[in-house]
Amino acid sequence: MDNIIARGAEAIIIKKDDSIIKNRIKKNYRIAELDSELREKRTRSEAKILTKLKDFTPKVIFVGKETIEMEFIEGDVVKTVLDDDVLIAKKIGDITAKMHDLNIVHGDLTTSNMILDSQKNVKLIDFGLSFVSVKVEDKAVDLHLFKEAIESKHFAHEKEIWSEFLKEYNPKDKDQIIKRLELVEKRGRNKQKY
Repeated sequence: MDNIIARGAEAIIIKKDDSIIKNRIKKNYRIAELDSELREKRTRSEAKILTKLKDFTPKVIFVGKETIEMEFIEGDVVKTVLDDDVLIAKKIGDITAKMHDLNIVHGDLTTSNMILDSQKNVKLIDFGLSFVSVKVEDKAVDLHLFKEAIESKHFAHEKEIWSEFLKEYNPKDKDQIIKRLELVEKRGRNKQKY
């Protein structure tokens, strides 16, 4: 039996037996041909990235024009368990480093888009905003989003979580990314003044 488990601006997520089906939503405000082309392109791109990151994402089962079917991962959304076990942040740091070494930027790296599976592995989900980039800036922005997520959702343990994350976040260009992260954060603080 099919059941809608999430509905976002870009897609509807349906659970069907042991799989998840992500259907990209038609946008009526766009020209129909352009909308179809964009949804198909984004679907192919997301499926390609999921396949490249197969060790720490759901396994892709089928890719249609505007649909991706992938395995259902049994577990807890990291947002609900991270405060009880801040060491999970080490696992997040490790897989984020591996992802960045493959020049993949998640685009929405929050604890809502991570699942702690039954073997206590972290799996990243929702790559709808992901893209390939060699730019240090893009990777730093990914970290900035993650840091903002822990500051807003896990504020009681944010310093500890960030510290544990950094222990295992060791991509090839870590020093450059962290240095650029400081600039990204500074720009954010300057914007808040106005």
